[in-house]
Amino acid sequence: MNQAKAFANNDVVLLVWDYENPIDDCLGFCIKRKNINTNKEVTLESMVGFKKESVETRQFKPTTIWPIQKFNWRDFTAESGATYEYTIIPMTGTSTNLKAKSHAKVITNQVTLSPGTGKIKAYFNRGILSTQFVSSQIPKSSSGIPNYKILLDRIKQTGDKLRNKLADELKDAVMSLLDKAIKEKGECYCSLYELSDPELVEKLLEAKDRVHLILSNTGADDSTNEVARASLHDSGMDITDRMVSSGHIGHNKFVIYVNPQGKPTTVMTGSTNWTTTGLCSQSNNAIIIQSNDLADHYMDYWNRMKTDDAEQGSKFRKDNNQERSVKIGNTEISLWFSPNTKAKNKTANSPMPDDIEQVFNAMNGAKKSILFLAFQPGTPSIINEAANVQISKPDLFIRGAATDLGAVESSSVTLFHRGINDPVIVGAQELKDDFAFWMAELLKSSPTAHAIIHDKIMVIDAFTDDCVVITGSHNLGFRASYNNDENLLIIKGDNELATSYATHILDVYDHYRWRYYLSRNTGGHKFTGLNTKPSWQHPYFNNKRGESIDKRFWL
Repeated sequence: MNQAKAFANNDVVLLVWDYENPIDDCLGFCIKRKNINTNKEVTLESMVGFKKESVETRQFKPTTIWPIQKFNWRDFTAESGATYEYTIIPMTGTSTNLKAKSHAKVITNQVTLSPGTGKIKAYFNRGILSTQFVSSQIPKSSSGIPNYKILLDRIKQTGDKLRNKLADELKDAVMSLLDKAIKEKGECYCSLYELSDPELVEKLLEAKDRVHLILSNTGADDSTNEVARASLHDSGMDITDRMVSSGHIGHNKFVIYVNPQGKPTTVMTGSTNWTTTGLCSQSNNAIIIQSNDLADHYMDYWNRMKTDDAEQGSKFRKDNNQERSVKIGNTEISLWFSPNTKAKNKTANSPMPDDIEQVFNAMNGAKKSILFLAFQPGTPSIINEAANVQISKPDLFIRGAATDLGAVESSSVTLFHRGINDPVIVGAQELKDDFAFWMAELLKSSPTAHAIIHDKIMVIDAFTDDCVVITGSHNLGFRASYNNDENLLIIKGDNELATSYATHILDVYDHYRWRYYLSRNTGGHKFTGLNTKPSWQHPYFNNKRGESIDKRFWL
């Protein structure tokens, strides 16, 4: 059947549509967006013209002229808090004489860009540097690539428009419980791994009389946190220096809000380090959960961490190694803390940690799909287990991307497409291939801070009542459970949350997948613009092709 659906989180709207058969003479689709609140309708624009067409850099035209030659689209121009409805219209004819086939239009459901409507809210940033937008904002260096030094200076500046665009609502979410403590005269108990962003440090200083902070070290020299640590100590803040030994990290990034009556009520956690790169030049997330029971568990962990004296000792580990269950309405949450193993270090033959076993069990129970983003999960990890699950369930829809940092100049993104056992590893330097009117793209914010996927998230069976969201600071591999201070949330039955995370995962995945496609197709197969023939539709109607499989997953 002909249909269209829209999905959204706080950051982006994802559109997917389908037709029963290829459309005669169709050269793409026009997309119209109606704001339900104002009743104003606009035609979305595209920056990809037809082959051999003269196109200027950063030129945009309505999709009635440069139609979308896909069956999905991401709308980055939608405004947070607004509710929209989209109309997809086939454009037929020739590249110079397109006509709207309005009687064949399909209309989406209404969606609102929002972190969520319940007691669990999710926030995502726009922290991908390798985009045409970022390239247009930063002067070029001698190599023709945007100057990362200028970029880094801009994203450090509080109030800078580029900083705010990249950080999106994630920045405000990270600071929200501190603001709540200031306004309501409550308190915040924080556990942080990295801390250097000027605006976040300033917010901590503003709330200093209401903050209790456990701040870990990021290495032997503590260079990342050194300046902020000294400033916070000088302010008189209640701060505990958790300087863990080499090979271990205090990897948490959480804040607990305690109300004026002394009751823990809310937790903010996720993948976001409190650094400028964490906010702006890495893909990251934060989740805010209102639950007295959950906040009590985090408060207990925080207190035990404070008395552990950075030893990650046997009692601390033993107390961590238990599932803590919480219910919020119909949503079930399993909470785990790390380190939670008897041994202090992972070895080649280390047994599976109990928290990872629960993650793997959830993966093996998947009926329809597994989606993920990961950062250096190590081995064994969700990557290895996804390969095992794919073997036992070859029809399972598995998509994901993971960042692995090797040498300073050689980070890579691994894409899992079609089959988990045939991943595509795309070196960062290959993601800058441009065609004709595209600007060279930036891949790093400093010589050592690559534009990377830093999320540690998974969604199992999205769009079903049995959906599972896995998130927190945990890198989703054995090593994190053995060596690190971590928190891990396994959230079951929250369809709104699962849709929000799934939208983010496929957004990031598609970004890198498209750039891989450009770099792979060279010579006579190089992409140079829109196809002037309707044959571009064929992969979307071939059930064995990835384009068709992806489309069926969403619909």
